[in-house]
This record gives sequence, C-alpha cells and structure tokens, in this order.
Amino acid sequence: MENIAEVLQDKQELLFSLAKKSFEEVVAEITEETLVANGEFSIPTDDRLSLSIIIGLSGETNGRILINTSVAYGNNIAVAMNFGDPLDSQDDLFIYLAEFANMVCGRAATHINNQFGKREIWISPPAIFSAQDLEIITPNVSSMKAYYEFTHGKFILDMGFSESSYDDF
Repeated sequence: MENIAEVLQDKQELLFSLAKKSFEEVVAEITEETLVANGEFSIPTDDRLSLSIIIGLSGETNGRILINTSVAYGNNIAVAMNFGDPLDSQDDLFIYLAEFANMVCGRAATHINNQFGKREIWISPPAIFSAQDLEIITPNVSSMKAYYEFTHGKFILDMGFSESSYDDF
C-alpha cells in the first residue's frame, strides 16, 4: 500500500505534466513550434529585466503557476500573439502576457479538471512582476520546474503546491 506522501507526489507529478502539456500546446498554437522541455538553465538578467507571471490555484489543490522569462523574450511571445506586428506600448506587452498566462493556466485547469472528472482547481487572474534581478520566493510551497528554450526565447514553467493543500487527502 502506498503511503500518503507517495500518493501526493504522484498527484503533483500528474498535475505538473498537465501544466507542461498546456504550456507546450499554447506556445505551439502561437508560434507554430513544437516544444520539448530542456535541461535546467537560468535567464540572464545582466542587461535584461526579469519578468514573472503568476496565477494562483485553488480548490482541491492549492498553489500557483509561475512563468519566468525576460522582458525581451516576453515581448517575442506578445508580438507573435499580435500576428507579428510590433506592440504599440509597454501596456500591450503586459496585456498580451496576461492573456498568454490565462491561456496556459486555463488550459491546464481544463486538462486537470477533465483528468479528475470534477473541479479539482480554479485559477485566479494573473499578476505580472517585472524588475532587475527579480526573484519570487514562495515559502511552504514545493515546486516543479520545466525549462523551455526555443526561437522566441527562454521560459521557465514553475508549478508550486501548498504544503497545506492536502489536509484531507
């Protein structure tokens, strides 16, 4: 018989695999590129601003999905979403990236809820943070990361789970 920690780990790995699938599908629709997760890397911040998009998860599973990149790479995705046309303003960058995060996380929620046959998770509206040497730390959250490097840039998908989300599990 599996212990609770093993069952929890298996569930988190399933949830993360569905989040990765969603990220890969959405990027493929936007860029027409097929993605495969790469080995670990860091996104250089020496001459670029860091950018993090965070969406909260609640329901049977609590946590968050964090998408990390640079402003330059985020701009590449936003321009692709804008059918290749340059953006009119910095505000457009954040509007497109918020929509990108909604597409990824909304699809992840759909895949997850379909997998469990019920409302396993809900998502919150995205929040976007941009700063030099930005680092977001989420205490009491265990996370899994996937690293993607493709024509439009480098992106890190980070899904974290609250340690208190499985009290009844």
